[in-house]
Amino acid sequence: MNQPTHNTQSNPVQLYSGPIIAATLSPLLGFYTLMISHHVSRVTKDLDKLVHAFGYWIPGSTGTGPDGSIGSYSGKETLALGVWFLTWLIFHFLWQKQDLPVKRWIPVFLGAIGFVTLCLFHPFIDPILLLLLSSGR
Repeated sequence: MNQPTHNTQSNPVQLYSGPIIAATLSPLLGFYTLMISHHVSRVTKDLDKLVHAFGYWIPGSTGTGPDGSIGSYSGKETLALGVWFLTWLIFHFLWQKQDLPVKRWIPVFLGAIGFVTLCLFHPFIDPILLLLLSSGR
């Protein structure tokens, strides 16, 4: 009795790097949004109110309860989370079948994380901001 031969070799599943880069680029853009909105809100009271307007829906963003008000921080977080989520959806959709160079992305990502962290450190960024603001007048 002859038994049928089966092909035991299965087709390998193609894995793409695009979704990985999308998943790491999006929070990075959210961090940059947080940093920029933080520094923009420090320039004038009007800009602080503009940034705060994005987060009025968050409980505790206004008021005088026992914990006080978190103020424009709610708007900064809302903007950062919005940028993160929207860019992740867009990049994931666009790059889901793309094979992007991960080895080149890793140093760029780590450098960008280091830079955004440094830019949230006030002794570093404040002289730069003051220079930029004074040159615009």
